[in-house]
Formats: sequence, C-alpha cells, structure tokens
Amino acid sequence: MKTRFLVLTCAVAGAVLLSSCASNDEKTLSNVFVHVPWIANETNEYNLVIENDQVYGSCTLETKLNDGGPNTRLNRLCGDGENRDDGTVLVDPATLRPIEAKRTSERKDSEVSFTSTYHETGVTFVSDENGKKRTTERELPKPDANSPDPGYYDDESLLWLVRGIDLREGYEGTYQNISAGTGQTFWVDLKVEKQERVKVPAGEFMAWKVRISTSTVTQFAWVDVESPNRLVQARINGVQDVIYKLVRTQ
Repeated sequence: MKTRFLVLTCAVAGAVLLSSCASNDEKTLSNVFVHVPWIANETNEYNLVIENDQVYGSCTLETKLNDGGPNTRLNRLCGDGENRDDGTVLVDPATLRPIEAKRTSERKDSEVSFTSTYHETGVTFVSDENGKKRTTERELPKPDANSPDPGYYDDESLLWLVRGIDLREGYEGTYQNISAGTGQTFWVDLKVEKQERVKVPAGEFMAWKVRISTSTVTQFAWVDVESPNRLVQARINGVQDVIYKLVRTQ
C-alpha cells in the first residue's frame, strides 16, 4: 500500500522537489502564530481516510512540553500497518520557531530520513537514503519591516501552527515554509474562511475552516473553536485525497 500522509508538497511526499511550488513574487510575511493553545502534553489520534470513507491508516499527533529543557517537541507518527512516515520537530514553546526537525519514511526494503538543523540565519538539510547522504544549505528570512521574528516555520509543525493563528473569519497571513523532505523553502498563505460543523469519529465539533495554499496546492484544516483548539480534521489534495479525522484525545 502506498502511503499518502499530510505533508505540504506539490505531489505525493518525496516524489518531486518543491521548487515548482515556490513563487518568485515578493510577499509580506506575517507573524501568523499568535498564541499557544495547548497548556499540557497532548496525544491526538486520527484515522487516515481515502475515498468512500475507507480507513487505510492512522496518525498520532503528540505535543510534549519541556522536552529535555524549555522547548516543545511536536511528533507526527503515521502508519498503515506496512509502512511508516514519522516526523518530529523541536520548537520554541512561545513562538513555534523551529530548532531541529526530522522526517523518516520506512518501507519494506528502504528507509529515508530528512533532517533540518536551524541556525541564526539559515538551515542545513541532510537527506539520508539507505546510507547515501546529501547536504543542502538555505538562507532564512531576517526580521525586518517585511519579515516578523520568525517569518518561517518547519513543515512538520503545520498541524500545530494552524491551531495558534488568529482564528476569526477573514483572517489572512503568509509565512515561509521550510521543508526538510525537499530541501526547499516556499511561501504559504493562510486564510480562515468560516465556521463549519464537522462530524468525525471523536464526535461533532464546530470548527474553523482554514485554507492552506501554496502557488500550486490548496489544503484545508478544521480547528475546534473551543480551547485548546485541537485539529479536528485536515485534507490533503494529491494523487488521491487523504483526510485526517480525529478519533480520540488524551
């Protein structure tokens, strides 16, 4: 079975580089993460659903506060019984500024990992495909009149990032996404469209519908209107649409 997990890419994860997603147009970056909704460690479990409501896998999103110090660890643990696609990112607890991230994809006969290590002005990507390593360096936007501090976030933090934006109808913001899986950076536009009632295995929720767009891809996340603003549902559009549906919380 081919895995199709929610990563902000132009196609199925790892299939192509994101250079075709990036726009050369200059944009004004926003301080999109404005509040921390979680106040304790969390474990949220999701079904991964494809057409006809077929469940083909599961995903667990973990929030771990004070992970080996003052920072917060965000874990995305996904599998379909045969394959795994896991990600983790260590972030500043107040701003979600990334410190380090890693994504690992395990198949029957292969293992591929991608790491990001953040520095003051840049990020170092290292890909490791069955022992074959490649390193790439990218610059990060510096804080100025057109770029907040930070104006960028790691791809692995996306499903937490949307929980901490200004959740009100009509809100729009832009940030630079950093993807270890491709070694690329690109613009992402966020817009809070409206409130919708969403039914998932965990129950019925009133949720904010958030549009997540690059120059070529549009995805959606539904965030509970009630604190701690958990992710209720998310949709990725790719070769085949995949939906995260909340099953339980701990």
